[in-house]
Amino acid sequence: MTFTRDTGRMRFAGRESWQVSHGTNQTVNTALFLRDTLALSVDTVPELPGLDPSVPVRVPTGVDRSGAAEEWLGWWADVLDHARTELPAGSPIDPSGPSLAIRPSLRAAVIALRPAAAEYDRAHAARSPGALPIGEVVRGVENHLGRYVKPFRLVITVVPVQGLVWERMTASHVIASERFLGDPARSAPALRAVVESLA
Repeated sequence: MTFTRDTGRMRFAGRESWQVSHGTNQTVNTALFLRDTLALSVDTVPELPGLDPSVPVRVPTGVDRSGAAEEWLGWWADVLDHARTELPAGSPIDPSGPSLAIRPSLRAAVIALRPAAAEYDRAHAARSPGALPIGEVVRGVENHLGRYVKPFRLVITVVPVQGLVWERMTASHVIASERFLGDPARSAPALRAVVESLA
């Protein structure tokens, strides 16, 4: 049996088990950095407040803000799909990748702002996403049910935004703010509700 701080992975000999991972995602952080730096008036699903700490508005030469805003929704969907799968390849922030190949305005923005986004990510990546009581919650659900939970995989993408955010995107993907995860009185019951639905 193994269990790490950022990834709750429980494996037992002779039976399938469950996996919960939580942490930041560079692709998601880069997308939010672009949104805030370019001051794009776009919808994010879920609705996400501005970055914490905030970033100054800056529109580099050659970047079309209105074009980037028009291309945003489809790109954001690609970003969330990528975060959900947690695969390193095929990132929607890769300028030579298929997601940006069809979105020239966002491609130009990514190229222009990639160094600043990477610096922001590095500067804030050391922040802890909050210690979720993953094993404790799963054991509590198992005790309540009187059986082991069914095998499941849950990804919790931690976003560095202002305010309290816990949004279930799919059955196995949650977006949560650092502030929400830092409050055990909120995060433990929210995690329990998701685990119960997957158990």
